[in-house]
Amino acid sequence: MIRSRTSAVSVFATCSAAAAALVLAAPDASAYVSSVTIATGTSTGGGYGTNCAYTVTVNGSPNEYVWLYDSASATFSPQQFSLGSGGTTTSSWTPTSTGTHYVQAWTYNGSQWATVTVGTGINLGSACVVTK
Repeated sequence: MIRSRTSAVSVFATCSAAAAALVLAAPDASAYVSSVTIATGTSTGGGYGTNCAYTVTVNGSPNEYVWLYDSASATFSPQQFSLGSGGTTTSSWTPTSTGTHYVQAWTYNGSQWATVTVGTGINLGSACVVTK
């Protein structure tokens, strides 16, 4: 009986070590979002303004499917998309309320966000005048 207990412990230890080695040696295959940036575009007065459109750029794993969210009120066009084979895609973001906005690019494997402050915007078509 002692011999079989020793064998069982030895087999368990060997299998555990082999499993750990496989996990550590496996390549990182998880998909992710690595960054979210928002360009200020043609805003004057500094920063971002309500009712003016800005370009959101999302970088991450190629072909990763992404959803965009804003902690305050805003619209996106498009709001859901694939990062494509290059791992980068853009969307148009239009904030509709002032204050702090957390713009999040979300996937099943994690998320990243950009934090921006939005002032009152006067959309002139080709430019946006921002007042704080």
